[in-house]
Amino acid sequence: MAEWLGIGQSQVSRIERDRPPTDLAKLRQWARLLNAPQSALWFRSSEDALDTSSSSGTPASLAPYRPYDGGDDDVHRRDVLKFASAAIMSVAPWQRLADTIEQGRAPDVRTIDLMQDRTTEFFHLEETTPSRTILASLTEHSRTLRDLLAVTSDEHDRRRLLSAAGETEALAGWLEFDLSKPRQALKRYKDALGMAEEAGDGPLTACTLNYWSYLLASQDKSDEAVQVLARAGEHVRGAAPTTQAWIAARQAEEAARIGEVATVERALERAFTAYDYARPHHERSWTSFFGASRLGSLAVSSYGRLNHRDTDNLAGSLLKSLSPSETKVRALVVADLALSAATKADYDRADELTSQALPLAVRYEASLAQDRLWELTEKLPQAPGRGITRDLRQRITSGLTAPRQEA
Repeated sequence: MAEWLGIGQSQVSRIERDRPPTDLAKLRQWARLLNAPQSALWFRSSEDALDTSSSSGTPASLAPYRPYDGGDDDVHRRDVLKFASAAIMSVAPWQRLADTIEQGRAPDVRTIDLMQDRTTEFFHLEETTPSRTILASLTEHSRTLRDLLAVTSDEHDRRRLLSAAGETEALAGWLEFDLSKPRQALKRYKDALGMAEEAGDGPLTACTLNYWSYLLASQDKSDEAVQVLARAGEHVRGAAPTTQAWIAARQAEEAARIGEVATVERALERAFTAYDYARPHHERSWTSFFGASRLGSLAVSSYGRLNHRDTDNLAGSLLKSLSPSETKVRALVVADLALSAATKADYDRADELTSQALPLAVRYEASLAQDRLWELTEKLPQAPGRGITRDLRQRITSGLTAPRQEA
């Protein structure tokens, strides 16, 4: 179930035990993935509302599965009633939150738990959903957290809310970056760092600095990004192994961009060593995304920038292991391969790979994959006689600059 829905096993257990989700977008997505019929749902499921997963629709591995067939069997009827009643009862915690805000009283433990869980859900949603689709809801969530902070004086409760608010701002900054809004992203990151400092939350500081490193890299400041990532690593030294692995792998990627081979080798070694102890779904809100596939994509990127002979083999193995929902990772890895091919002057292969990466990068607003494709255009020769490179550059430019339809 966890694999089908793209969440952790512990979260499935928590949902089954006492915390049914209330986010309609997520419920609709899960209903589609589980092939739940409309008769089993308390909400309406239209095709438009459900289209939040991969471009290929329902994963092939789920196609034969039918958890409820609509029959009249008593057991099936009881299951449907349990499903519906659990969803209806889940409205109660949100009503408590609304009452807390309306009456201006400090939140209780249950309400704070709810806000932290909601923050984590946004990080999960970001993995498969275009940024503009969730940014407005995330911004509203941030306002709610700030409202709760304004009426909370208990030190322990404030730290928990500050961490959740900082995580929200860090993710919002990442979404702004995804939407090519660097100034807004920078403001969000600064707010997140302030909250992390007030909460004494070192891993959150590290996470935010890591996000910031992508912004620096997009401005051709990889040397600064390497330094920022070194600072980030200091905040999780001896702790938070998943975040450690992410930071080290990112440092390898940026060091490879500026040709620091020794730094790349040391950083990748640290990344793989830390990942041996990682528990992505249990560490922090942001770490659930950093599975083996994300670590692999950063290794592919680092190898590709160094023209390592094993780049294609590593990328091929990684692509075979990706689930249908990992669209942003797929777009990034294929774009990295296209960039590597262009660097080696294999323009036919670069053209073929771009045809796969470009639609995914645009549809899912995968800014990292888009950055790779822009970088690819700079690798293409300007000679007028090379028709394939001219056409490839034009296709990438047209695809990445076409107006986006607002969600």
